[in-house]
Amino acid sequence: MPKSQPSQPSWLNLINIESVYSAEKQRRAFTFFTMISIAVVLISTLLILNYTVYATLLTVMLLISDVTLLGCAVYFVSTGRLTCVAILVLSIICVLCLALVYTGGKQNTALYWLMFYPIVAFSTLGLRVGFFVVSVLLAFTCFFLFGADIGQVSYGHAEKVRFTASFILVFLFTFIGEYFRNKSHLEIARMTLLQKQDAHTDQLTGLANRRFVSSHFLPLAKSRPEQYLPFTVLLIDLDHFKEINDNFGHDFGDHVLIEFSNMLEEQLRSSDIKVRYGGEEFMVILPKTQLTVALSVADKFREHIAAQTITFTQQQLTRLTCSIGAAQVTKIDDFNKSVKLADEYLYQAKREGRNKIVSSN
Repeated sequence: MPKSQPSQPSWLNLINIESVYSAEKQRRAFTFFTMISIAVVLISTLLILNYTVYATLLTVMLLISDVTLLGCAVYFVSTGRLTCVAILVLSIICVLCLALVYTGGKQNTALYWLMFYPIVAFSTLGLRVGFFVVSVLLAFTCFFLFGADIGQVSYGHAEKVRFTASFILVFLFTFIGEYFRNKSHLEIARMTLLQKQDAHTDQLTGLANRRFVSSHFLPLAKSRPEQYLPFTVLLIDLDHFKEINDNFGHDFGDHVLIEFSNMLEEQLRSSDIKVRYGGEEFMVILPKTQLTVALSVADKFREHIAAQTITFTQQQLTRLTCSIGAAQVTKIDDFNKSVKLADEYLYQAKREGRNKIVSSN
């Protein structure tokens, strides 16, 4: 049975824009390391200068935080798990900030240290996670400032109100900035993807073009051989296409190419890569398919094509046939060799009368 044609060819999903997302990851990683470096230097300096002044609880927490931050940096370098490590680091800093608020720090100046937190949280963790951790910090801080007395230091009423208002404003403006930065990043990623898809699409038929095979499919198959190898390459050429153009005109010839491409999409699997390789020549790549199976699929397709009648305006082509050369690919490095072999088989099929399949079998 013919396969239903998808609204968007599945091969388009193989085109990636990893470079765009890599730039975003690098930005977050740089922010993360800058934050850790500043935090470690700052905490170490505070400990050295003020350990005799700080409450014991605060001193212990500062020391533990310093060591943990260094450990997180080492863990990130060894694993590359930025989001996981960043959440852990921001959680540690959140607890540290709350300890500062609770104890008051030196001369009750703890509240000033909280102002940097929204900026670091959003730039490192992104919009949703950043919003969550900043909200947690704000909620607990408000509890310490305006809630029941559980041993925390006392702040003046005006100081508490002004700090809360200032922190909320920083929170709000940082959120707005990150929201529109993230929105712009997604739009850039979307436009980049559309441009890449357009550059690798044959404009007449909507199939993948030759550039797609070398730029995207082969690198992907090389990185994930278990998903694609072995695969079979079919080179398909429409028989007597020059005469079709000469007898019916180029508009009819274009219509034949479009109809043939539609039949490729309808009759073959959605996972098969269909490529307009040049002129009236097409390539089909059948992933995870042995040559014997591919030959059976190709022969059914050849018979289907030969049975079709193609109509365009008042003109009608009652018989369209194709010749096919097939070759197996077991190693990506042998791809060009296999394509050359399939091309030789294709021309052998042409010499032997057309409308047939030739392979090593």
